[in-house]
Amino acid sequence: MSSDVFSRSGEFVLRVVGTEAVLVPIRNKVGDLDSIFVMNPVAIRVWELLDGTRNATEIAEIIAGEYEVSADTASCDVADLLRSLEDAGLIHHP
Repeated sequence: MSSDVFSRSGEFVLRVVGTEAVLVPIRNKVGDLDSIFVMNPVAIRVWELLDGTRNATEIAEIIAGEYEVSADTASCDVADLLRSLEDAGLIHHP
């Protein structure tokens, strides 16, 4: 798991609908509909933790504790989500 600290980047719109959320990147004042993310409660929580002070390992530890999953499962799931968000330009690590 990475020791890089991640934070949100760029502009986006996040709308919570029931227990899920929709995250839409905004590019040139237009929503990038090809990069819409539908986020479940765990992904929403990871997004909340991306405040520029925690690394991926710390985020995975929090997720493992809050959602009662194994550390390995949390680590893999968090890494996959962070990779997807980074590929879409929604997060970065300085």
